[in-house]
Amino acid sequence: GTSVGVKRFGPELERRTLCARQFERCFESTFALAAADKSDDAAAARKTIPSLLIDGQARGPGCTAYACLTAPATIALTEQREDEWSILTLIVNPEERDMALIAAAEHAMLTKIHNLCQESNSKLRVHVKAKETLAGKCEQLGLTPIPNDDEDEEPVWFRFSL
Repeated sequence: GTSVGVKRFGPELERRTLCARQFERCFESTFALAAADKSDDAAAARKTIPSLLIDGQARGPGCTAYACLTAPATIALTEQREDEWSILTLIVNPEERDMALIAAAEHAMLTKIHNLCQESNSKLRVHVKAKETLAGKCEQLGLTPIPNDDEDEEPVWFRFSL
């Protein structure tokens, strides 16, 4: 299964609960992407993945997974468009408990994807649902909110920069 244990107490409970849900969404999304890619019309199938209908758009057609398998293992599900890449999920091994190590792994993954993104002259942003689960603080990770058209709403995306 995809279930991830969550400590039932402590200051990390809320973030770790969000991490568990994100882990499940990532598993569901990557499994659906693999199934879509086996279909006769992969592009059309990728457009219909419910977990990848984000911010009013089908994100499946441009999704790629990036993984770092050194400790702690980290995976990011990223949508690649011509001028902008979007991190939809970013997960560090749910068994890791060292917050500094988790934040360092998050920053390393963001930096690596940012470098790849820059090779295609694109910008990198992070979806709010991925940002909510990060152990690192926005300042520490290089994330700044991208203002919405409606300034009264909370930001949905965060820009990454080194």
